[in-house]
Amino acid sequence: MNLDVCPACRIQAPHREGRTVCPRCGGRLVQTDARGAVAASRGHQQPPMPRPQQQRRPMPRPALRWTAHRPAEAVPAPRPPRGRAPGPTPSYATIPGWGLIDAPRAAEVDADPVPEATQAFTGALRIAGLSLAAAAVVHAVRYIVAVVNRTRPIPAWIDWLTGVAVFVFGLMALVAVVMTLIAFGRWVRRLRVRQYAHAGFVDPRKALWVYVLSIVPLVNVVGAPWLLHESAAIGGPDPRSLRVRMRLAGAWAIVNAVAVVAVAYRIAAWTTDSLQVDADGLALVVLTFAVSAVFARWSIRRFEVLSGVDADEETAPVRRLVAV
Repeated sequence: MNLDVCPACRIQAPHREGRTVCPRCGGRLVQTDARGAVAASRGHQQPPMPRPQQQRRPMPRPALRWTAHRPAEAVPAPRPPRGRAPGPTPSYATIPGWGLIDAPRAAEVDADPVPEATQAFTGALRIAGLSLAAAAVVHAVRYIVAVVNRTRPIPAWIDWLTGVAVFVFGLMALVAVVMTLIAFGRWVRRLRVRQYAHAGFVDPRKALWVYVLSIVPLVNVVGAPWLLHESAAIGGPDPRSLRVRMRLAGAWAIVNAVAVVAVAYRIAAWTTDSLQVDADGLALVVLTFAVSAVFARWSIRRFEVLSGVDADEETAPVRRLVAV
């Protein structure tokens, strides 16, 4: 069986009469027999097989392309992306002073909340001093009853009455102390706002931290003097204010130390059956109430000095000369 062979594509197919061109590349087909020899067609000799080199294909373009680049030191800085701010959005703690000026009313400029807060705080101190003094007296009576009861029995109604009085007056003293601490926190906050405003600044401490450092027990032993020192330092040196603040801080530390010892002793008394330990704890509670009452009464004048209210500088009454 004869075959049609394409020298260029190297493909072959059964011979078909009239097919002389390769259907793939368009080259001339050569007719061969089954053994691969070139066969003659109708007495005519087949032309010589073209060499594969005669079928040239176009050369592909090179994949690489030489380009010129700037040196690294000459490359400009990349531009920032459009539509996105280069940094955080600016914010202001207060209304900026530039722009349209809206002058506040005179009543708003002259308003000073510190005297009101000082009056509320000193009033709470007076009430707390009275409540603490009453609680100290009641606990002292309870201590005397406990001492007498060691040698001879006492009536049941006296024991019941003193027990109820200790609970009631102790609760009253606790409520008074809590209200005083809240008033103290408000006073410290407003005092700091006024001091920083007079110096042209804004209080850097958040209101929450001011209240925590000035109200929470034991924390305010260090926090309250620190807050008062910051507000006083912004206005310049004041030797009198410094002496008052140092005395208040020392007295407040002593009151808290006595209170901590009394509470620890009372907790120890609850865990033991010793009457002596119980009596000693009650005596320390009496001492704590007494010291706290004295501190509350003694500190009123000092806090008024820190607020700018000086009771010694009383204005003389106005006198008019009239014709008689």
